Amino acid sequence: MSSNEAVSVPQIEVATYRAPRVTVTPVTEVIPSEPVAGAHAPGAYQNVLLNTRTGELSFHESTEHREPWNPQWKAINDVPRETWKRWHPGKLFLPGAGPHMWFEPVPELLNWTVDSGFTGHPYLDVEAANALLELVAPYAQELLDGFFEAGGELDWSAASARAGRQLCRLTSRHREAALPEVDADLVDFAEVVAHFPQVYRPEMLRLSLDKLAHECEVQTRYIGANEHWHEEVKKVFGTPHRDGTGVHLQVTGVRSWYRTVLLDGDPREPRDFADWDAAHGSLNGSGITSESTDADLDAWIEREELRAAQAGLRLFGTREAAYSHRARLREQDWDRLAVVGAECTRLEKYRTERLQLVNRAISWGYSDSDIAGRARVSRQAVHKLSKKTEDGSGQADDPELA
Repeated sequence: MSSNEAVSVPQIEVATYRAPRVTVTPVTEVIPSEPVAGAHAPGAYQNVLLNTRTGELSFHESTEHREPWNPQWKAINDVPRETWKRWHPGKLFLPGAGPHMWFEPVPELLNWTVDSGFTGHPYLDVEAANALLELVAPYAQELLDGFFEAGGELDWSAASARAGRQLCRLTSRHREAALPEVDADLVDFAEVVAHFPQVYRPEMLRLSLDKLAHECEVQTRYIGANEHWHEEVKKVFGTPHRDGTGVHLQVTGVRSWYRTVLLDGDPREPRDFADWDAAHGSLNGSGITSESTDADLDAWIEREELRAAQAGLRLFGTREAAYSHRARLREQDWDRLAVVGAECTRLEKYRTERLQLVNRAISWGYSDSDIAGRARVSRQAVHKLSKKTEDGSGQADDPELA
């Protein structure tokens, strides 16, 4: 789609998260920094955790250096998953967090590493840990308040991403937040599409929720990347690279924007047809065949979506699933036709030979019934052939022996 092509963009407002209030869990003790015998050196083992569902803000210390390392663990992947998650809970928010953070579902638990344990910056004691939690608490609240929400699913906004970066800065050795313009590379998709309607792809609204999420991931990754991805966006949004070689742009909120358009205020819980089908076996019991017409499919889709609506659900991808199911059945029939056609060709030579042998047997004086039994045809067909032979009118035209 060219940048000059007119596109009608839905006028919507993406809802923000009805976020819980941040509650700080006081730190009452910290663990020793000295490693036990057989354990790894401590490293950066202190973290700030934020539960995005409850608002709990807490201080966490990994006990990895306080537990002997199992000699059978030759690599990090050898550590049992439950042990690793206990040491390093939640999703780590990295200072350079990029598209992967923004297009993936918002995790329940976020984790920031505290820069401590080196010269001039010792590991935090109880007082310092509590002071850090109080320092970051307002930004943790900004992060929660900034999330978008569509259909019961949270999504990152530029505001929540900026707040996440501020927590990175406040847990670093510098302990200092940045001015807003530092994070000007972050921009919400709603702003982009309002300025550049050509980035809107209405065909995405026909996808199942899973496929929609994938396409939103692609949009998040590549908008503004090159001429195929509307590089004109970077003439308005983003921040120049320090070396002047380009513009840094990170787009947030793509998934929640499309989900908001898709749901259009519908209060029903969104559900992919694949999940509905797995629970109800709808396709197998649909009666859809390779011969089903488009009208048959559309009527079935309407019935199935009504059945889901009565359960308080809104199905997505039903049409695609029904038409794909019929296409698979037709493909099976198409493949079967090739098999049957080859078999008929193989059998044709035997039909010709059978006719020849029947004619010979007639001339030998065998009865019509005996010949019919041996040739696996009706007595009437043999009789017709016998009469034609006697009359001298040639071979039979009976379909059994033709």
